[in-house]
Amino acid sequence: MLTKIMPELPLDDVAAGVAHYRDVLGFHINYEQADIGVMDRDRVRLLLVARTERHRGIGSAYVYVEDADALYAELQSKGAAVQGVPESHPWGLRDFRVLDPEGNQLTFGQPFE
Repeated sequence: MLTKIMPELPLDDVAAGVAHYRDVLGFHINYEQADIGVMDRDRVRLLLVARTERHRGIGSAYVYVEDADALYAELQSKGAAVQGVPESHPWGLRDFRVLDPEGNQLTFGQPFE
């Protein structure tokens, strides 16, 4: 039985990524060392990893939220690289995207009926 997921997002500068996820995106540091940062916000955990041959390119994650509009306003006010306003889709999700400084994408979506 699956119980949790922890997306790995590759970064050239993990320390700068940890600071960005903490200061701009509202995550808390669970654990940090030179090549990884375990970041928590509410019930979501992300793993920031050093970009290596094994962890190349960029990563992405879709995070379900309770209030997409409130989170959008919060992240916008903190200077996050928000990619457009929240949009409602016919498949029942209202979402918006944010890029971290190295291009990893987080999409925050709220289900609606």
